[in-house]
Amino acid sequence: MRSLPHPAVAYIFVVMLAGCAAAASVAVTHVSWAQVVLLTVLFWASDFAPVVTRTRLLNVSTSFPVAFAAVLLAGPAAASFVCLAGTLGRLGRIAWYKRVFNACQVAICAFAAGWVYDVIPGGGQDFALAHFPRVLVAAAFAGFAQWSINQILVAIVIRLTAQIPLRNVWNGMSETAFPSLGYGFIGLMIAVLWAGGVGPVAGLLVLAPMLIARWAFKQYGEQHKAYEATVASLIRAVETKDYYTRGHSERVSKASVMLAEKLNMRGDRLEMLRYAGMLHDVGKLGVPTKLLQKTGPLDDEEFAAIKLHPTRGVDMVTGIEFLDEAMQGIRHHHERIDGLGYPDGLKGDEIPEFARAIAVADAFDSMTSTRSYRGARSVEAAIAELRHWSGTQFDPVMVGALIAAVEERGWETSVGPVPETVDPSVLVPRDHDDPSADVAAAVIPSQSYGQHAEAF
Repeated sequence: MRSLPHPAVAYIFVVMLAGCAAAASVAVTHVSWAQVVLLTVLFWASDFAPVVTRTRLLNVSTSFPVAFAAVLLAGPAAASFVCLAGTLGRLGRIAWYKRVFNACQVAICAFAAGWVYDVIPGGGQDFALAHFPRVLVAAAFAGFAQWSINQILVAIVIRLTAQIPLRNVWNGMSETAFPSLGYGFIGLMIAVLWAGGVGPVAGLLVLAPMLIARWAFKQYGEQHKAYEATVASLIRAVETKDYYTRGHSERVSKASVMLAEKLNMRGDRLEMLRYAGMLHDVGKLGVPTKLLQKTGPLDDEEFAAIKLHPTRGVDMVTGIEFLDEAMQGIRHHHERIDGLGYPDGLKGDEIPEFARAIAVADAFDSMTSTRSYRGARSVEAAIAELRHWSGTQFDPVMVGALIAAVEERGWETSVGPVPETVDPSVLVPRDHDDPSADVAAAVIPSQSYGQHAEAF
């Protein structure tokens, strides 16, 4: 917890205090403790193993129906206690402050939902005596309050701890909206059956469908783990060919997402862009290792071989359905705004958005990293180069977004030892990510180099 930003720590403690206070209020409230205990056990059974979503920053449990049923059946104080106790008993290793925060925020949500139910006409009474369909209005408002407050509390803590723009956090959480709201109807069903005389058996009747839903969520999560493993294995294969590009794919992916977040790109597209950034150089698996590790200038034939890697990359990932739009970023990340790039000579808006983003991120990381043929530049020097080539090699919108993101969040350069065979005073036009290749072309005569300032 010491590593968290101070605003995040303060926010976490405030939520903890509020959640504990809400749950503790059950001590001065008349409740049926047998009912509270049964609801807590049912909540724990539904929540014991939540599923991590593809955002990797939050998870989804199937406990929402039980929490909502507790709101309707037992009132705000008891529902808060049920949520707090049930969440604290969740299985799995997790930092204590994360566990307590999660427990307290769901307790706050339950308490707020109970309060809303009490003040809306049609609610505010023993659910067994409620008048249908009037009570449905109060229940709907209560369910929406419980869900929306949960979204707000979780979005804020992610924003403060992960330093991600709030709008992008909302986009990432959008995948949980429909199932969470749909679970409210299951919670209402539990409450209706329980209050109608079925009693605690009502929970058992709907527990099986909820566990099936949890299994479906888990399969969804496992599918994305498989995606990650596929991408990671391809990256490792590329990076074993060149020591000096290790970590490059992850950094390009990170920079691409950073600039896309500044442009408020939708959450699902951010995920696809992340994959595209990681796999943009996968085609280098088809390039001879001696060319990738060469410390001197490339001749025309060698450079032509390097230029095949975008199309080879697409060939390698064709058939991997989940990559979808990522393939456009892989194929076209060496196109130029002025049309002098490759493989298709696209220009301006003809170049797919993913490719324009990756081109800037690729160049930026290349310039700020040590390579086999030159040392790393400073972040300031790299930014100056991006600005200089904005509008010719790079999309000005993408350049501006990356610069703004780096100025806001910083960037750690990848500096390593330069091979002894490299003369640092000589610019080698070999990395088409580095715009200075155009400058170097004047030193080493070759028509091919002069036409391409892109990085490979």
